[in-house]
Amino acid sequence: KQQMIQICKDYYHGNTKEIELIHQFEQNYQSKDALLWYSKRTFIYKLINKALRTKHIDLLYKLRFFIGDLSENLQREHEKILLSNENILNVYRGVKIQKEEFNKLKENQGKLISTNGYLSTSRLKSYASNFAQKLVKRTDLVSVLFHIQCNIKHIDKNITFADIDQYSDNPYEQEVLFDLNACFQIESMQENESVHTITMNLSNEGQKVTKDYIELIQKQTEQISISIVFGRLLCDLGEYDKSQKYFQYLFNSSQNEDRSWIEFNIGRALYCKDEWNEAREYYDRAYDRMIKSKPARVKDSARVLNNIGVILDNQGKYDEALDYYQRALKIREEFYPSNHVDIATSFENIGIILFKQKKYEQALDYHKRALEIQQKLDSSAHINIATSLNYIGIILRNQRKYDEALDCNQQALKIQQILYPSGHIKMAYSLNNIGIILYDQEKYDESLDYFQQALKIREKFYPSSHEAIAINLNNIGMVLRHQRKYDEALNYHQRALKILQKLYPTGHDNIIYSFNNIGEIQYCKKKYDVALYYYQQALKIRENLYPTGHIDFAESFNKIGVILNIQGKYAEALDYHRQALKIEETFYPSGRLNVAKILNHIGDVLRNQGKYTEALDYHQRAFKVQNQFYPFGHVDIAHSFKNIGDTHFDQEKYDVALYYYEQALKIHEKFYPSGHVNIASNLNNIGLCYENQNKRHMALQYYQHALNIYEKLLPVDDRHHHGKKISFKIHHFAEQLRKAREDDDFIETNFRLWTMNLQE
Repeated sequence: KQQMIQICKDYYHGNTKEIELIHQFEQNYQSKDALLWYSKRTFIYKLINKALRTKHIDLLYKLRFFIGDLSENLQREHEKILLSNENILNVYRGVKIQKEEFNKLKENQGKLISTNGYLSTSRLKSYASNFAQKLVKRTDLVSVLFHIQCNIKHIDKNITFADIDQYSDNPYEQEVLFDLNACFQIESMQENESVHTITMNLSNEGQKVTKDYIELIQKQTEQISISIVFGRLLCDLGEYDKSQKYFQYLFNSSQNEDRSWIEFNIGRALYCKDEWNEAREYYDRAYDRMIKSKPARVKDSARVLNNIGVILDNQGKYDEALDYYQRALKIREEFYPSNHVDIATSFENIGIILFKQKKYEQALDYHKRALEIQQKLDSSAHINIATSLNYIGIILRNQRKYDEALDCNQQALKIQQILYPSGHIKMAYSLNNIGIILYDQEKYDESLDYFQQALKIREKFYPSSHEAIAINLNNIGMVLRHQRKYDEALNYHQRALKILQKLYPTGHDNIIYSFNNIGEIQYCKKKYDVALYYYQQALKIRENLYPTGHIDFAESFNKIGVILNIQGKYAEALDYHRQALKIEETFYPSGRLNVAKILNHIGDVLRNQGKYTEALDYHQRAFKVQNQFYPFGHVDIAHSFKNIGDTHFDQEKYDVALYYYEQALKIHEKFYPSGHVNIASNLNNIGLCYENQNKRHMALQYYQHALNIYEKLLPVDDRHHHGKKISFKIHHFAEQLRKAREDDDFIETNFRLWTMNLQE
């Protein structure tokens, strides 16, 4: 009490009227008078509402004794309402709010909202309406009348509201005051020129969420106090600075609280602020305190070990992270039943590391085990279930099981839309995951829409230099590259790279990703020297981060090999591709899809060297690997058919080449829409075979079909590059056929069209 009084005196220093009231409060206050003092709307009313509105943690902590008394007084008065014959209570509140805030309420119709403090309302609609219609100078405000309906018999008895007119300086107001735990569901909105009416129902859901949260935290950390639960909640709500400050205050001012958990939660807040080294220091202190206590708190230490693992994971130290996660799991399996929530967390974290190590089957197994536990513990719409579904979706996507992956990520988003208000940061993760799958399915417009939605949310929630924003920028850049908007794509990737280089000056996986993306764009723009530079930069970082022969080197070697092949440096290209193959075969002796990609690239180089028999062997090996992992007719198998066809074509075996090109076309026609660029490429290849077999009519038909696609699909520059050669062939063959008077009608009709195409 004295601490609170001193705060009030300091705050109102020089205000004679308020200081006099503070003296009266100091001499006369009793716990039963809290409502009376709050209703005076003087110093205590102002300070409490300011602290609640601004979420001033230090001030709230110092005012805690009065807040406790006020809630007890409200509970006492609330009993009177419960004992009355009243079934439905209708109350009103008139306010002026900003248009932006009003629009946010419109977006969240049907959702839950809560207030930043005690909510004052009136039983009199006319009284509240007068407040709503008060004249003000500001033009950015709208008048709103909140109509709140309370079904007294159905509302949880712990949701407190009471008539306080007997304590009020203005009893004619018929004031009803709601306690801090009140939560409302927006039922309807009626817009009007003078006053907008928002009808809300008092809801039990907020109480349920609070109760579930406390039970979950106390289930995870037994014997934890409500004081620590409160600080943890601040962190979970994204109030990281406030959570850190609160726990530091608790550490310095309270001798009764568990200091291990306080240090642990300071570390947790620091981790959420991306201050990983500082967080690690607090985790280490918490761990030492737990292990040195008598008896050692081994069970509690698992939570600290787990969080140290999370930091190591974020630092890219996957083997160390896995060790910490496995140590935590071992303790949890010793102390907890098999379906405990912490065991699910350990499964999930181990799954994340295995995924990053590209051990997809093992990762999937751990995430499914985590999901199984969560589905037994929680309702179908629980955030932990959404998290597991997202992880499973990511793994399935990397296994190219796109429809299954999309289903998982959409389920996750649906749960988040139930649990969170629109635009919540958690939704950005699901939106991004869905965007990635649509990108893989070449649904670029849809993919771009999801990535932009995710970016919009993240830019609102995070500072502009946050890693999640860089990831989104990179994803948008990828889509724009595939839409052949190379300059726009480059801009997005460079923005991402700038953020990441500030965050990780010594290098990081995501910087490698940005370098590779920029390299891909330069490759598409045929700036091969520039592309090679970026691929080499990515390799340099990998050499600094990873030991020799690390699996990720294979990607860099492969990309560099592709550029060297284009530049005609075949021996060097072959060396890089073979290094990539050696690494892949060391890590995956039974093969995987990346092996097929490298085998095809080696085949390309050998074909360019004129070593057709060797080239054919590599392309056929690639085809064999793909058949191992894909059902027959998968779209990637078409690439191997095309490569085998190219090799036979270069050997002038046109019948065999034609067969493989037709097989590739069949697959592409099943997988892609009719105007896809890969279909045009197949048609052109088939046309080449017919041309070399002197079947000019057939060649013309395929060339014309390919040209039509290129003209519709490609930008002007690319259309000119691809279309000019085909148009020239069409023009040349048509002229020959016309002279030979073969099929005159056909030629005369189409010759004009082909000539027009050539002129364009």
